[in-house]
Amino acid sequence: MLTIPTELSVPLEIVRAQLQAVGERLRETELAWDIALGLYRPSPGDITPMPTSETGLEAFRRAVKRVGSYGPRVLATIVNATVGDVNWGGDSRRLDRYLSLQSLHTLARALAEDYLVAGVAAGYVYSPDGERPRIGRIRGYVQAYLDPDDSDRVLGLYQAARAVEATPRPTPVYRVRVWDLEAREALVWNRLNDPTALARSPDRVVSGVLPRFRFYAMEDGVPLSPLIQNIPLFLDLIASDLYLARVEELAAYPIPVFDRETKPQHIGPGLPIQGEFKWERPGDLGELRAQRQVKLERLRDAFALPGGFLGNDSPSGEALREANVRFYQQAQSIAATLSELLTELVADFARALGEEPVPVVVSPSQAGRDVEKLQTITLLYEKGLIPLRVAARELQPLLPTWSDEELEEWVRRQEGIATPQVVARLLGGEA
Repeated sequence: MLTIPTELSVPLEIVRAQLQAVGERLRETELAWDIALGLYRPSPGDITPMPTSETGLEAFRRAVKRVGSYGPRVLATIVNATVGDVNWGGDSRRLDRYLSLQSLHTLARALAEDYLVAGVAAGYVYSPDGERPRIGRIRGYVQAYLDPDDSDRVLGLYQAARAVEATPRPTPVYRVRVWDLEAREALVWNRLNDPTALARSPDRVVSGVLPRFRFYAMEDGVPLSPLIQNIPLFLDLIASDLYLARVEELAAYPIPVFDRETKPQHIGPGLPIQGEFKWERPGDLGELRAQRQVKLERLRDAFALPGGFLGNDSPSGEALREANVRFYQQAQSIAATLSELLTELVADFARALGEEPVPVVVSPSQAGRDVEKLQTITLLYEKGLIPLRVAARELQPLLPTWSDEELEEWVRRQEGIATPQVVARLLGGEA
């Protein structure tokens, strides 16, 4: 039976109800991280039928070694687009120096990964052993305690993560923290066999800490993330890759088939075959590979990735433009969320140093957009919809070594050149 320590000011019935599914959710979050980091390795029978023989089991183990995860590619693509530059305001050299040591760019990327995989990006400011303040991340499984009268109001956070063990144990040990937002303290249990067994008093209480956090989405306080929501798509695709690896192994050579009367040891060059013998060749792999492409496209669409990023066929025309728009909108939205979170964390960090808070802005990467802008401007100029001078001015920011004087000189030279198209138009012909 679940018991709750009396030190918590969070309503006990809320805590009791929301801790019921912690074990299941914790395993789900760990699976999401394994997929995102490329560490997931299915066991026999997990996502494909259980092999019925030792030979089949060995074939499965070989296939698992050849099949990779698409999680790292998905995660890196979104994070790289989301976190381009990280800048902050203010004119305090002391705060600038400490923030440079903190490396906000690295922190922003890590928080973006937490946000996409675990469904929550969270951190807090602390001072270890009287040293200078630091910004720490809150990782592991994190869920919220909600106000029963206001489902948008978070009263506290529950955090559970596997403790690092020098000697691996058969059953994991968990480190649990319960963050009380109103009391501004964290109750810490260092070694729990059951992450919800909070009957005994905490090992320590950390006072004066206030977590800052953003949830991607929540269902009754339980975090949801794009990766958790799309775990079935990843597993479905990995299952197809396992099937394909096995069939390709069989298709690597024709298989001899004999009847009971055939004696293979008596078969040789120029010798007649007694009995029945034939070569069995596996069927075409085209349909299985086509099915895999369909699943790749479903996964790409689920994460709003640009076309072709997962090795699938890139859409063209309007479909490609729509995919790119969704991808950039997603990157902008996550960057705005990270900007808000980092601004709160840096404000706490600055106050701990005795400095004034400063705003933080996370800007999405412009690499893909610059290419699109270049193509659009070039197309508009070629179609005669914008003059050369306008096109050149729009492209100048994409060529930082091109000074205003060099640009003006180049435009004047180009405007004085009579191209074949211009001559044809002047003579009344077609370009």
